[in-house]
Order: sequence, then structure tokens, then C-alpha cells
Amino acid sequence: MMKPLTLDDLVNDAAFYSWEHQEHLIDLTEQLGEHRFQVDLNARRLDLLGAGTLSTTLGMLGSTSERLGTWLWGWANPSGFAPEVTAMSLRVAEFGRQHGIRELTDAEIPLTPDLAPRLTEAAKVVTRCWTGYSFAAGPGTRVHLLIDGPELALPAPNLPRTVRVIGEALTNGLVRDHRRALLSYAHLRRLRTKADGSTVRLRLPEGVLTVTFDSLGRIGGMSGEMVGRGTA
Repeated sequence: MMKPLTLDDLVNDAAFYSWEHQEHLIDLTEQLGEHRFQVDLNARRLDLLGAGTLSTTLGMLGSTSERLGTWLWGWANPSGFAPEVTAMSLRVAEFGRQHGIRELTDAEIPLTPDLAPRLTEAAKVVTRCWTGYSFAAGPGTRVHLLIDGPELALPAPNLPRTVRVIGEALTNGLVRDHRRALLSYAHLRRLRTKADGSTVRLRLPEGVLTVTFDSLGRIGGMSGEMVGRGTA
């Protein structure tokens, strides 16, 4: 019998690939210099405006309210947004019903410090839209989006960035299963892997990343080796 899928599983599956997308968004906004955002929810458009313009299509996941102390999924928002705006949140809810994950199906959820990022990570796995963006919509209220656009596609993987992404993503405290997160990242990045006990090797275009796990299954070390394309 297969183990039921949980919210933690989805968060682990998203962790490193999601972090890399967020880092890529930061790189893009740094190229814009000083910038501002312009959002039109009903038109499903988010633009970042600076030295140039980064235009994206958005989907509204949900919103958080410090006053109410809750997360409200977009599909349950009483503001009456167009169905296209909240379609991603509906996909997440349907997935949650299929797998019995209540956090993805309940319209309103009590807020905890890491709830919004965990639900966003899970939604990324379900929707395959990997970049998130949030903005303040009033005192104590924040709107959480997923955004997409050609410029948000990741560049080819490389060894130094992969080491940095994995190391930084582990600091946010969301990853519970390090091995699952690593193997999910390798799958999403289409990297060949070779597992040997407490070691997993990832083959990148210009080298090999060796990741070792401690007795508790946590990533304990990473080492990179630059190799020629003909090396296995």
C-alpha cells in the first residue's frame, strides 16, 4: 500500500527547484535596478518596472490576514475575481481532495509563521508554476501569487549555482526530508543521479556534485568536481 501524500512531501519536492526560481527572479530584478511592481489581478498581469520591464502572467493563490490570523485560498475570496485569476488555487484544492490533504482544501486556515511559504511550495508542485510573488494589499494583509513568463525560465544548471541553491534552501527550515528534496530537484532539473548508501552524485553539464547524508538523513556535505563532458 502506497504511503499517503502529505503537505510535507510536496514542500520537500518543491524545495530546491523553487528556491532556484526565486533566486533567478532576484537576479532579474537586480538587472532592473530600482523598480516598482504594477499588478492587475483581473487582467492576470504583474509587471516589474525599472530600467526595463519584466512582464508576467499571474495566478492568485491566496491571501494572509494578520488581523484575522488566517490564510484564505484564492478560490474562496469573496471579492469576486474572474475564474481565470483563481484557477490555480482551484487546481490545488482539487489535488488536495484527491490526496486527502486538508490544508489544500479548507477555504480558510489558521495562520502560522511558515504556513504561507509551505502552501506556496505545495502549489508550485501541483501547478508546475515555480515562481512566487507576494505584495502587501493593506495593513496586515498580503496577497500571494504564482507568476509565469518566458524570462522566468531557468538558465542551464551549473555546479557553483547548484551548490549555492541547495545550501541556501536548507536554511529556511522548510525541508524535512533532505534526500527526497535532492532527488526531486535532480528529476526536475533532469540531472542524472547515482546513489550509493549515504552518498548521492548528481551529474551536471560541467561536473559532478557529490552530496553526503548524515545518520539522520540530513545533507552533511557537498563537494563538486569539474570534469570533461566525456567523463561518467
